[in-house]
Amino acid sequence: MIKIPGRMDIGAILGIARLVDYYAKRDRIRIEFEDPSFFSPFSMLFIAAKLKAVRTKNPDMKIDLKNHQGLLYAAHMGFFRMFGVDHGRDIGEAWGSENYLPITCMDRASFYTQAGDKYAEIGDLIQREADKIARVITRDRPEHKSMFDVLSYSIREMMRNVFEHSNSDRVYYCTQYWPKSGKVEFAVADFGIGIRRGLGCNPNFRFPTDKQAIEHSLLPSVSGKTHLPRVSETWHNSGYGLYMTNRLARNGGNFVLASGATAIHMSRRTKHNFQTSFPGTALRFNLDVGQIGDVQAKLNQFRREGQEIARSISGTGNRPPSAMSLLLRRDFS
Repeated sequence: MIKIPGRMDIGAILGIARLVDYYAKRDRIRIEFEDPSFFSPFSMLFIAAKLKAVRTKNPDMKIDLKNHQGLLYAAHMGFFRMFGVDHGRDIGEAWGSENYLPITCMDRASFYTQAGDKYAEIGDLIQREADKIARVITRDRPEHKSMFDVLSYSIREMMRNVFEHSNSDRVYYCTQYWPKSGKVEFAVADFGIGIRRGLGCNPNFRFPTDKQAIEHSLLPSVSGKTHLPRVSETWHNSGYGLYMTNRLARNGGNFVLASGATAIHMSRRTKHNFQTSFPGTALRFNLDVGQIGDVQAKLNQFRREGQEIARSISGTGNRPPSAMSLLLRRDFS
């Protein structure tokens, strides 16, 4: 039996994936939830995505739940329906509010909603969706301008990472803002090829372990596509997206990246590696709104520091960041 504690730190969340693998060797998984249980967006999305992946491989496997009836928030957010249990709302069914968005699935085809979209670059379409998500949380209020900027930028870069590197046409996400504490969290997951295989598309970045691949993916100018000719002057792949995003998150918050057998958790002063098991990639962006500051100024600072770091990394070609990896939505709208 897998026991889900009432509150989980990041190590406990990531460790549950390995327990799921252990019990998935049988024809039934029993999960008991401690009452009451608190689920953050990342804990919900990560656990639900892991269970969904296991059930996809083993469609006849049964999942028995205990003490789940009182988990109203998780049920409302689509947690149970994501891994095939008929309880609560379906994925994307809840309307959301100015403080949250439920687990939602977005596929590549959903970006093309207007007549001219077929002529647009995918980066522009992703930016439009990132703005919509950020606007739900902030309502684009003047007092939330910095939060909108950082969310719009970071969501865009995390989603670009999925659609440009994972070989997946589908992404899952959810988010929550807690006004009293001033904290916001955005979580995203895909079932693509993962960080190590994605970087391995570049002959300069073929790593023997997930740990090495994940750590390098957060460095500037490291990407599975930087060795290819540029196909766009504005959205070319420069390997700066995850670097800039994790730097923003660590400026008063923290960043989690999980793929394959490894996950990394980074804050302003700490870095921890964890063992886990996740097909594809899962990310968490957690931020203290009160410490955001001037987002564009921070991006400029991180770019300068990133270019210095990139010069010391073998295989990058020291490719400079793309124009859009340095800009906020309002700079080019």
